[in-house]
This record gives sequence, structure tokens and C-alpha cells, in this order.
Amino acid sequence: MKPEDVIPAARALLPATSERAEKTEAARHLLPEAVADLRTAGMFKLLQPKRWGGFELDPAALVMASAELARACGSTGWCLGVLAVHNWMLGLYEEQAQADVWAEDPETLLAASFAPTGRAECVADGIRVSGRWSFASGCDASSWMMVGAALPSEGPIPDLRLFLVPQSQYRIDDNWHVSGLAGTGSKDIVIDGALVPEHRSLSLVEAMAGHSPGRELYADSPLYRVPFGSMLLFALVGPALGLARGTYAAFLERARTRQITYSVEKQSEQTPVHVMLGDVSYQLDAVELLWERDLAEIARVTREKQDFTLEQRARYKRDVGVGLRSCQEVVAKLSGASGAHGIFLSSSIQRAFRDTHAMTTHAALDPTQAARTMGRVALELDPATAIL
Repeated sequence: MKPEDVIPAARALLPATSERAEKTEAARHLLPEAVADLRTAGMFKLLQPKRWGGFELDPAALVMASAELARACGSTGWCLGVLAVHNWMLGLYEEQAQADVWAEDPETLLAASFAPTGRAECVADGIRVSGRWSFASGCDASSWMMVGAALPSEGPIPDLRLFLVPQSQYRIDDNWHVSGLAGTGSKDIVIDGALVPEHRSLSLVEAMAGHSPGRELYADSPLYRVPFGSMLLFALVGPALGLARGTYAAFLERARTRQITYSVEKQSEQTPVHVMLGDVSYQLDAVELLWERDLAEIARVTREKQDFTLEQRARYKRDVGVGLRSCQEVVAKLSGASGAHGIFLSSSIQRAFRDTHAMTTHAALDPTQAARTMGRVALELDPATAIL
């Protein structure tokens, strides 16, 4: 797949994705037929190493694809972003770890939970990992997990790692009963003493600093020069723009013919509605243009094999977080102007309202923290976050 093929391929999936949106939310996970469609269209391969059958495209490809799908279903767009970026992350591990997962089937998917809520200890033949991890989006479609835990360390910085664990060594606790992004199946993962070989662990500290086995393995690939934090942030946020764009389109479709109750006016004739539409369309264009600028800069810097400055990475985080807030505000404005029909569970507008709110609760995407990071860096202070 080439970059110019991504949006047409994603758009071809929109009718089926839209038709499944309510079913996906009711099922509380990505439906098997949706996984099959995404796999057939090559969506999960966008950032996968070419060595394993992937397309190894720029991050913009995934942002565009997840945004497009989220026009129809936020949960589907979210799962695409998450599962596709995990294929990129597996490319950061040692070659043997990648072979463990993909040698028999390069279509194999991985879910992840990065927070170091588990326990890890070195034993004679590897690392023993136990614990519970939350928010494992797409885990029902996955055969492997990446889970975070800290190895005992005497240094000032904890030895935080991501451990690769096969499906046979963990169980899914079906506790995903939520108000937003309900169809992502972001359930808990429980592991009781899985033995993980050393090569299936990745130092998060090193990966965040731009050092990993995969970066050396794929030294000629611009994709593996993208900062870990920036890649994660953009992979997660694409659906917000799609949800807002989809809500805008749904509002326009109904507003053109909607007769306002207890009024002689149609909604399309009301001046406040005209002003609101002008405002929200500006917000969406501003977000999209900022993200396009950032993603183009990321592509250029990686191709030129330059290093990213702290200011650049802080700006990407700001643009992701504050852009997400703008998308949420747009959906909230349109939802508030949609009238009583907008609160029916069959309405895509109310689902987008809940989904965009859920996105702002993600620790890595918090708009306030994103703005704070940029402010601290501008004042030459420590960014106070590792996700950059």
C-alpha cells in the first residue's frame, strides 16, 4: 500500500463500519468481522516493518486511516490506531522477539497495557512476570500482550520494561463496562507468574530516549527514528478528529430539514446555528492543519536522520492534547444543538459525545497536561513527563 491509497482504502470500509457501530458498542469489543475487514484492507500493516509484510509508512498514514474510520465508529478507529501502533512497537524489540510473534503468522496482533502495575523479577531462565493490567484495548483480537512492569534496580531510574507474553500465559477479565469507547474491549489482563525470556523485554526508558534494538535493526527506516512518545500520541488521537468530522456531517444532514419545535423557523434558518457552524468548522480545520504540519515535520526530520529537539516533541504533545480538547468541544457544541433526538442511543452524535470525553481521560492524552508540558519547556523547565 502506498500513502495515497490509505484514505480510499479506509473510506471503502465506512459503510460496513457505520452499520456495525451500535453492534460494536453493545458487544463491548471490536467485532470479528470488523477485524477481518481491517486485516484484508491492510490497515493493521500500515506501520508494520516491511520485513514482516508491513508497509512501513509514515505516522500520518495511521492518523488519516483511524480518523476516517472514526467518522463512522469511534471504537473501531481507536482499535485500529492502538493495534497498528503496537505492530510498530514490536519492531523496537530484538529480532528474535519479532520472530516469536510473526514468524508463523505476520498477521498476528498484539494488545498492550504500558502502566507498570505488574511485578517482575529475574529468575534463572528469564524474568517472572505477574499482576493485573487495565485498559488493554483490542485484547480480544490479539494473541499476544505487551505489559509494563519494573525490574528491581539500584539506580535512580526504575528499570521499566514492556514484556511480551503469549495468549496461553494470560487471561482476560471481562470488566469493560463503560460510557465511552465502549466497543474497544479495553479489558483487564491477569498474569500469574509467566516466564518471559530476556529477549522479549523492551526497556521503556531506552525506547523513550530513542535507543532500542529495533532502531538499530531498521537503521535505514525513517519510521524507526520517530520518537516513541510522539508516535504513541498521534496513533491514539486520530479518532478524535474523525469523531468530530462525523458529528459535523451528521448535524448538517439533520439541520437542513429540522423544524424547530414551538417555532416557525427551521434550524437551518437560525443565525446562532450559522455562527456555531462557522466556529466549529474553523476549529476542525485548525486542528487538522496543525497535525498535518507536525506529521510532515516528523516525516522530514526522520528522513534527514536529524534528532528531534525537546521543543519539537513538547509541541507535538501540545498539539495532540489541545487538539483533542478542540475536537471534544466541537462535538459538545453540536450535541447541545442537536435537540432531543440527539440523545437517542441510535444517534451517532451522542456516541461521539461519550467517545471524545473518554479519550480526554487517557493519561497520555490529557489536554491540560499537554499544555502544561509545552509551557514548562518554553520556560526551560523539565517537561515533567516521559511521554514526549
